[in-house]
Amino acid sequence: MNPKTMIKTVALTAMVLALTATIAVADYPQFHCDPQRTGNVSGPAPVTGDLLWKTDIGCFINSGASIADRQVYVANRIGGSGTLGLYCLNETTGEVIWSNPIGGSGGISTPAISESGDRLFVGSLTGELYCVNTADGGTIWNRTIEPNPTYWGAGSCPLIYDDTVFVNTASDGALFAYDLNGNELWKIATTTGSYGSSAAYYISPAAYDGNIFFGGAGPALYCVNITTQKEVWNVSTEGMVSTTPAIDYDIVYFGTETRVYALHLNGAEVWNRSIPCRLSSPAVAHGRVYIGDLDKHLNCLDSGNGSTIWTAPVGSKIQSSPVIAGGMVYAAEYKGTLYGFDSDCGTIVWSGGTADYNIAQPAVSDGILIIGSDSGFLYAFSDPPLLGDLNCDGAITAADAMVALEMAVGAVPAVDGADMNCDGAVTSVDALIVMRANLQ
Repeated sequence: MNPKTMIKTVALTAMVLALTATIAVADYPQFHCDPQRTGNVSGPAPVTGDLLWKTDIGCFINSGASIADRQVYVANRIGGSGTLGLYCLNETTGEVIWSNPIGGSGGISTPAISESGDRLFVGSLTGELYCVNTADGGTIWNRTIEPNPTYWGAGSCPLIYDDTVFVNTASDGALFAYDLNGNELWKIATTTGSYGSSAAYYISPAAYDGNIFFGGAGPALYCVNITTQKEVWNVSTEGMVSTTPAIDYDIVYFGTETRVYALHLNGAEVWNRSIPCRLSSPAVAHGRVYIGDLDKHLNCLDSGNGSTIWTAPVGSKIQSSPVIAGGMVYAAEYKGTLYGFDSDCGTIVWSGGTADYNIAQPAVSDGILIIGSDSGFLYAFSDPPLLGDLNCDGAITAADAMVALEMAVGAVPAVDGADMNCDGAVTSVDALIVMRANLQ
């Protein structure tokens, strides 16, 4: 590099670092994104449904993906052919970075990534909670939480809240709390019963304002104070709680196989509706609740009174949990079609196939939607890139110049959208062009 170019590169680096000091990569660190399980994701989302990449990791993918620092984490499970376990992939290219067998049978649990980003937590079909190093995929620790795992294993999606990992079990309707080093802090078992009779096999806890909310025996929804481990209340339900709760504006929303409920945080009922739900956990934003049903609809309800704002028919039942992002709401129906709806009116903006049955929920980060299916493929959908828009936020900014510079020095893989001068390579000159476009 000649001295003039080096001076430009150093100056550009300093400028970009100064302008991007407060810019963070958009992550999707656990099921439904946040501890309240709202499924409401900030940042851009695809509106065209163009396939960015698809990667065959073999076997069924029944779990959702989690995303942090431009890496995607997802588990597969028995079914089909391939190597079972937990996978880490590059968010931009779909390239597999590492895998961990997590007991040898895979899992259906959506991973949860620690705030520090160095470890993740996931349930296995062998009934264990695993803690895995995100850098190399090595197992840090694992604990048996389902002594009789049967078909679904430890299917709950771990929740990270205040440096504590919470996870449900189905065999005894229990809630476990672990610290990040694998020490069991406490456990609450709502009762002992046959598998699946105490709690649904796929539900997970939610947390807000020092309390944890989860479905259990009764059947009922439970609220427990995290500090004291004392039950605050439990509310009996019509049918077993069959979704993960979502909490927004001091109301908790959840479903059973016959009804959708809304409760105040003191346990008082706000409303309930006759809608049959299983696995499709509610997503909540802007005074609306989105939930799929067994009658082949995605429903948009008024969060205050439960009235229907819109309902969209699809080809089969929805057991995938919807996700809200960028003015869209996304959900997959059981036979494999993924839909992107206008969140205001329910119009289908785009749809795409996942080639097989689907109960996995989509994840959205950095303008990319990621979802798997029983096809064994993990799919990534994204809008066609704007030349120079390297973080897929729909604009060319200083953050894009920083990404271009990282590509120029080989810190991250280069993409065609960063080759601003069309010379077949991504260099510091391209980063400088991106910066100039931002300043215009």
